[in-house]
This record gives sequence, C-alpha cells and structure tokens, in this order.
Amino acid sequence: MSPVAIIGAGFTGTLTAIHLALRLPDRPVILFEESPEAGPGLAYRQDDAHALLNVPARRMSAFPDEPDHFYNHVRRLLGDTVSPEDFLPRRVYGAYLKSCLEEALGRCPNLRVDHRSVVDLQAAHGGEGVVLTFRDHTTQDCSRVVLASGNQGSAFASSIWARHTLCARQAATYQKITPGSTVLVIGTGLTMIDAVLELERQGLAAEIHSISRNGLVPRSYHPITGKPVPDLSGLQGAPLRKAVRLFRRALAEHKKEGGDWRDLFAALRPTTPALWQALSLRDRQRFLRFISPFWEVHRHQCAPPAGEKFEKLVGLGKLRLSRGTIVSVEKDQEGGKLRLGLAARNRAAATRWLDADHIIDATGPARDIGTITHPLITNLLRRGFIVPDEHRLGTKIDGDYHAIQRGGDASKWLFVTGPMLRASFFEATAVPELRQHASFVAAKVAAELEAPVKEVAPV
Repeated sequence: MSPVAIIGAGFTGTLTAIHLALRLPDRPVILFEESPEAGPGLAYRQDDAHALLNVPARRMSAFPDEPDHFYNHVRRLLGDTVSPEDFLPRRVYGAYLKSCLEEALGRCPNLRVDHRSVVDLQAAHGGEGVVLTFRDHTTQDCSRVVLASGNQGSAFASSIWARHTLCARQAATYQKITPGSTVLVIGTGLTMIDAVLELERQGLAAEIHSISRNGLVPRSYHPITGKPVPDLSGLQGAPLRKAVRLFRRALAEHKKEGGDWRDLFAALRPTTPALWQALSLRDRQRFLRFISPFWEVHRHQCAPPAGEKFEKLVGLGKLRLSRGTIVSVEKDQEGGKLRLGLAARNRAAATRWLDADHIIDATGPARDIGTITHPLITNLLRRGFIVPDEHRLGTKIDGDYHAIQRGGDASKWLFVTGPMLRASFFEATAVPELRQHASFVAAKVAAELEAPVKEVAPV
C-alpha cells in the first residue's frame, strides 16, 4: 500500500500528519522534514528562548475539538501558576508540538518521520500516484502528497542587498553583534519586535533603527471588552470602498459605546476568508496595496509584555522608527561599516543615509512563491504542478485543497495546506486557522483513499 507523504513538519504539516495517521491506521503516513527537528518549524524552534507567543495560552490548542489541550499540557509541565491569559515563550509551544507528534508516533505504528530532503515530484506512470525524489537522488512512491512547506525565507531574501543582512530568527545572528553596535532592523512587524528585544536583552546595541515602507508597528493585545458589536453583515459582498466606509463607521459607533477596536477585528475574523473571496480582483489588489499594512498591524497584535518593553525603548530614544524604500546598501571596505539609502515616499525629498555596524532582516516570511529558492518549490513551479495566484500570495487550489496545475486542472495527487493558502483564504498564518486547515485537508485525503472514513478523537 503506497504511503501518503506530508512535506514539511512545522505546525501545519505535523498536525496534518497526526490527523491522517489517525484516520488511516492501515496506510503508511510519512512526515518529511529536512531539518533535524520535526514539530516546531521555523516559528517555534527551540533556540528562540525569549520570544513570546502573541496569543494567550487558552487560544493556542493544536486541536479545534479540544480548546484546552495546550493549556492543560502547560499546566502539567509548568504547574498551576500558569494562567489561561499568559503569553508563554514560543519555544514552550514548540516543545508542545513535539510532544503531540511523539504521542502520535507512539500511538500510530503507520506514522513515521523521515529527514530526507524532497527536491522534486513527478507523476507516476499511468497517472496514479507520485514519485518523490530526494537530494541524494533516491526515490519514493506515494499515493498522495500534501505540500505543507510553511514559510520559506524572508520577504527581503530575494533583494540584491540581502547578502549584507543577518537573519532575525537565527540565534547565531546575535553572537555576531558586539556590544555598543549600531543596528538597522529591516521590517517593523512582530519579527522586528522580537529582534529588537533580543538585542536589548543581550545589551548589544547602543542604537537601533527599524525601517519599513510604512513605518507601522503592531498594536498590543488586549482582551475583547464583551460589548455588543455593531452589525457587520453589510460588509459581505460590498465593494472595497464601501466595505471600508462601513467598517470605519462601525468602529466609531462601537467606540462611543465604550468598546475597543479589537472587538470588531475579533468579530470579523471568522468571516475574513469569505470577505476576501467576495472581493473582485481589482479590489483585492487595492486592499493589498493600500489597506493591508494597516490591517496587519491591528490584526496581528503583540504580547503585552513585549509591547510595553518596545514602547519604552521608543520613548527613551534608543529605538528609532523610519519609513521609506531601501534604494541602496553599501559596505565600507576599509572599516566594514554598512550604509543604507532610504528614499522617502515624497519623491522630491532627498535620499536619507543610515550608517550601521550590522543590518538585521526581520521582514517576515516571503509570500511570493516565485522568489523561493528551495529546489522543491522551484521544480513544482517549473513542472506546472503548482501555480501562483494573481496577487502572488500563495498557490491556487480547488475547494478540496487540490493544487491547481498550469492549464487550470486540479491535481489528482497533490494537496496544499499551510501559509500558501493565503491565496484563497487570506487568513492562513495563525494557529486558529491553520489547525482547521490541517484537519480539513486530512479529511479530504482520507476520503479519497478509503471509505468510509472512521471518525476518531485527536491525540
């Protein structure tokens, strides 16, 4: 019996593999992860010792049907002093994902982890199934493949100036920075906040500049107020301009009643995919260009302890926020200093030059799959097994998570899940959405391979 392959063992791939192994106890399920560690992925790796989750513990269960699964795990591990509203270290969550996988491996003899690097896929002869090719040129026949490669690289990695930067999410970066340095951080999102706080914690930077095109930073998390939320049903199907006007009006009305803007963002979250799908292509493009930067900093909030420390650094003048477009990065060959050119949005303004000892890339994950250099993604694009959407947010899929191929037909054997689903759902980067997608795609694969599908409780 040919196995099912899941490529990528971050959050989504790991959960998809667990669900599949439980649904298909008689079929081999192989979780491929080229790094030494399966489970945490890039977001929750073990060397990220101090960065915090930006969601409280009570909302971080990996299983939709067991909302307290993560919180109960942490209480067993850390004791009863842990509150449901605590923002725990990201590596604690990574250890939780590893424990979920280890428990599934012990419970499901059909599930295994393989650390070989998958570099290519080809349809098997006759069109039934697929052949995986590994970096060592060996192959593996499979019945279905789930692409759960997660976030690959950074948004700045494809820039010609990326060679001058250090990666914000690598512990080795901070070992290369000497105390008293001037540091430029590219990006002003959640990754930037983690990088700035790590620089401050280690006492490395005398001066920090954080730069992005808009200079917008994430707002701090606060619990919803519980005040009644205005009716938002009018947003569904409305043109973008009208929807924005209605949303702003609802915000003003809610604020007058003592509510908080976070209440409306929380209320809108379940319907965000439907709102995105209802927009015209032109309105989607307008949203991405003009509204998305503001949406992101309100939607993806930071943990209050991190937000407080960050605001303190800004208030003290140790951290300076700048906005503009990077037009040059030069290195002084004699002194080793770096000089970054920042063009203002006003074309009449002169280019501003910032000097630094180090530049950190904290731009967050790349969204355009055309810029990803991993051989598997490159080969899938070359063969036409996956195609980018019109806005370069991810890959096209049909309603059952099959990859849409070049020419428009749905693949018979390739499924897609994880952040690449942004193309279809827009919201596909956080645990509440990704855990649903992992469960759904596992159900779709199982339904194709065996019927009836046996319903089982999560691990």
